This record gives sequence, C-alpha cells and structure tokens, in this order.
Amino acid sequence: MAYCKEKIPCWMLETLKRYPTAQKLSEAIPESLVAIPYVSSRRAQELINNAKRSVASTSDAVTEELIVDTVEQIAHLKKTLQIQEKKMSALSTLPEVALLKSFKGIGITSAIGLLIEIQAIERFASVKKLAAFFGLHPVFKSSGDSAGGFHMSKQGRKEPRRILFMVAMASISSNSHIRGIYEEHTQKGMKGMAALGLCMHKILRIIYGMLKHNRPYDPQIDLTNRAKVCQEERAAGEDKNRRYQDLDSKAPISRRQRKSRMEKKPSHSDNLTKCGIMASSPS
Repeated sequence: MAYCKEKIPCWMLETLKRYPTAQKLSEAIPESLVAIPYVSSRRAQELINNAKRSVASTSDAVTEELIVDTVEQIAHLKKTLQIQEKKMSALSTLPEVALLKSFKGIGITSAIGLLIEIQAIERFASVKKLAAFFGLHPVFKSSGDSAGGFHMSKQGRKEPRRILFMVAMASISSNSHIRGIYEEHTQKGMKGMAALGLCMHKILRIIYGMLKHNRPYDPQIDLTNRAKVCQEERAAGEDKNRRYQDLDSKAPISRRQRKSRMEKKPSHSDNLTKCGIMASSPS
C-alpha cells in the first residue's frame, strides 16, 4: 500500500517485472523496452546505460524472485484500488458530492476524497480554520538578516492537500475563473508554484462557501467578493509594507545590519547613530 500511495508509474512496474535486476536490464535490447507503453527510445537507452554503470547491484535468483513478487503485489493492489474507487463513485449518493462536482475541476473521486477529509463543514468555524486543517495558511519564514516572506505552512494533513493540488491543476486548465486568477498573478511576477498555491487557497474558500451555504458553484459570487474587498482596502488606505509596527531607528540591530547601515550613511556626517545611541559631537 505504501508503494501504491507513491503513484509508481505502470511502465516502471512492467520494466521491473521483465528486468528485475540491473544485470538483466543492461543486457536488454532497446527495442524490447520501447515495446513497453510510455517508454520512449531515449528513455530506454538511458535505462540501459544506467544499468551498465550500476555498481554492487545484486543479481541472484532470490533477489529477482522477490522483486517480481513485489511488483505483482503492487499491480494487484493498484487494480483493487481502481475497482474500489469505481464502486465508491457508483454508490455515492451524498448531496454534498453533487454540490462539489458543480465546480469545474472537481471530479467524483476528488469530491469524495475532500468530503472524507472535511467530514462536516460545521466542524470549522471559519474558512481560516479549514485552511489551517489543510495546511494552506500562510506563515512568515525568515532566517537571520535575510529577507523573509510568507509561505504555505504545510502543517496540516498531507492527503487533502494532495487532492486539492490535483484539483487546482485541473482547474487551471478547465476553469476560466481559476485560470484567470493564476495568469493574473504570474503576469505580475509571482512564481508558478506560488500562484498554484494561491489558487489552492482560493478553491478551498470557494468550497467552504458552497458547503456552508449549500449552493452550487457560481464564479460571480467570488468576483463580487473580490471587488468588495478591494474597495474596502482602498477606502482604508492600509500600508501593507509595514504590517506590524513602524520602523524604529533606535531598536537593537545585529552586527551585520549595523555595518550595512553605516555603509549607507554619508561620509561627511559627524553625528553617527550607533545601536540607537547618538555619538557626541566633537567640541
């Protein structure tokens, strides 16, 4: 089951079944590897070359038999999981599943998986609680004098975050609303994975609203809420560059930061500030 959860590709399992040791693989013909689905000529040649360079790889009959048996068990478990997923999808009659499926990018399997993790939306008093459960809430990370920043915490459950990641990937390609948000932030200079994490958080907020109010997906609701928040921020005039407190020039600083400030000061100044203490002027 541990191997199945890591999503080992089928072509790798078939290759291990036919060539369980490095010695067997090094003696393989490229054409026989290309016959395996999803194995290109380039990949086949790389596998053979890597097998030839392998050092201290076991090649006894017992090892071959163990590898083949393990591969067959993994293949059997994969097939069992697929059958159970189909049965679970066919027998699912929960109204929440149909509600989540109204979101373009969430399939039957993803909807069931998310509901299994969320259970009842009443468990979470706010969407921030749900985001923390998924590990999507932002945390500030810094080290020493280096410039810090906000990143996804990833402190919540891994499995629902994995499902939401796949939903976000599908939504970027099939949902114009989510794709617009992704493109808007990448065009502003945000990295692709950071924009994808932002889309995951947005999708989770939409899911919370759908389950909380028992309403199908409507992108206009999110667009209206975004416009309202932007209007409130402009009215408040909040400066997000200083989120916590004003800059205090007399606060204790590190040696590296003091040196950096001293280098930036004009050389003709007589009154220098050192660690928040004004040096006395010469008489």
